[in-house]
This record gives sequence, structure tokens and C-alpha cells, in this order.
Amino acid sequence: MAERRARGRARPIDPDELAAAIEALAVLLDAGVTPSSAWGHVGEELTHPVLRRAAAAITAGAPPGDTVVEAAARSADDGVRALATVWVVAEEAGAALAPALRGAAAALRDRAETARDIDASMSGPRATARLTGWMPVVGLVMAVGMGVDVVGTLFGSVIGGGLLIAGAALMVAGRLWTRRLVAVAVARGAGAVAGTEHELVAIALAGGGSVAAARSLVDRTRRRTRLEATDPASLDRVLRISERAGAPAGELLLAAARQERRGARADGRAAASALAVRLLLPLGVCVLPAFLLLGVAPVVLSLLSSTVGSLG
Repeated sequence: MAERRARGRARPIDPDELAAAIEALAVLLDAGVTPSSAWGHVGEELTHPVLRRAAAAITAGAPPGDTVVEAAARSADDGVRALATVWVVAEEAGAALAPALRGAAAALRDRAETARDIDASMSGPRATARLTGWMPVVGLVMAVGMGVDVVGTLFGSVIGGGLLIAGAALMVAGRLWTRRLVAVAVARGAGAVAGTEHELVAIALAGGGSVAAARSLVDRTRRRTRLEATDPASLDRVLRISERAGAPAGELLLAAARQERRGARADGRAAASALAVRLLLPLGVCVLPAFLLLGVAPVVLSLLSSTVGSLG
């Protein structure tokens, strides 16, 4: 039973499913449906166990805010944490829940689009890295096909053994290096939901509180849900502009949140484009030397051995 729960927590949540559920909640709340009934209707269509349990608990009468916070604690997904934070901030600030949820859904859809853009941009470089990673093995097979005793050369002498160990080590290093580069690029589309900090403060201000009270509420709620702060420096800059101009900060914050999401998508695309160039590093430093050590050097060594033997 414990193992099944662990698997449920570890299973990733489909961002499109989560965004659709949040949007459905917003529509139902706008239509006058109570939060518990709205979660009950939406919960019937959810597939992720953490979200289904949260919906069932809220339908049974559990407080929605506390329940989504518990769901965020059981999930490692920033989307669930963002949902919980938005819900609690809107509730405690006295702001309308439906517009706040629509903003969270839009942010999650933007993040999902960014992840898909990155994945599509990386498909070519990833396939190239996968193919070139097998170059040393292809070299070995070609040498055997040519009738060269590569196996005997690699395992039958000290030099051959050294070539085998060095070539295998370079192959493993190249694969690990390549995986690391790909993982860093993928993480650009799976990190924190961009612009969340700005939208949370805007939601808190919509409830009629001061800027200081809004920021305090957001910080307190983020600690409960373990939601990472996205760009505090940008938030401070927007609030300073609002204070100097004597203008309401809400619209400025929402505009900055949209800009943050556009910037995150551009950064993700740039990371995917740069991956094609960065993958040349493990290719040149590890894969090609491994090809020479395993596919070329044994052939030369075998030919030299046979030539010396025949002369002797």
C-alpha cells in the first residue's frame, strides 16, 4: 500500500489536465456552484491519484484551502503548488476565486507550451547525440567485419586492454555528459511557473489589502505550499513603479507576469537551440576519441602484430 502511494506521488501530473481542471473550477464557481460541489464535479474527470483524493476530501466536507495545501505537500509538481497557493491567497485576501484560478490555468498552459516547444526543438539534437554515441561500437563491428581480430587484440595484450578500458570510459563519460546537457535543457520547461509571484500579489491586492499585507500573505502561503519564488527582483521593480506613479499595482503586476511567461518561453527555446551546439563538446571530447581507441587503434595494433609476426 505504501509503495502504491509513493508511485502515485512520483507520477508526473499532466499540465494540460491540471490546467483544464483549474479552468473548469473557475467556470463552475462563476456559475454559482459551491467550491465543494465544483471539486466534486471536476474530480470525476481527474486521473491523477493526488488530485482525485483532494477532490474526494473536499466533496466530503474538508476545507478546500487546507486540502489543496496537503495535496501540494504530497506532490512534487509546481503546478499543484501554484494551484494551492492561488486558492489560499484568494481565500484569505477575500479576492474572487474564479479570476485567480483562470490566471493560474493560463500560466500552466504557457508552461506546458514551453515544454512542448523545447521538446520539439531538441528532438533533432537528441537523435544525433544518440546515434553518434554508438560510433565506437560501430567501429568495432566494422573492424570485425573486415576480418581483423579486434577481440583478440583488445583482450590479448596489455596495450589492447588499456585501449578497451580508456575507450569504454570515454563512451560512458560521453553518454553521461550528453544526458546532463539534455536534462538541463529540459528543466527549462519544467521548472517553476513563471510570473506566479506577480499574480499572487495581484490577487492579494484585489482583496483590498495593502502592498505590505499582500506580500506578507503571499510569503506566508508560499512557505506553506513550498512554492518557489520566481523573480522577487522583478516584483520589487514593478511595485516601485506603481508607488512612484501613484497607480494601482494590480494591472502592472499582471502585465509583468505575462512578460515573465513570454521570457520563460524564449529562454526555453534558446536553451534548446544552444543544445545542438553544446552536444558537440561530448562528441569531440569523448565520443570521437572513443571511436579512435576502440574502432581504429585495435585495427592498427592487430595489423602491426600480424606484420611483425609474419616477418619473424
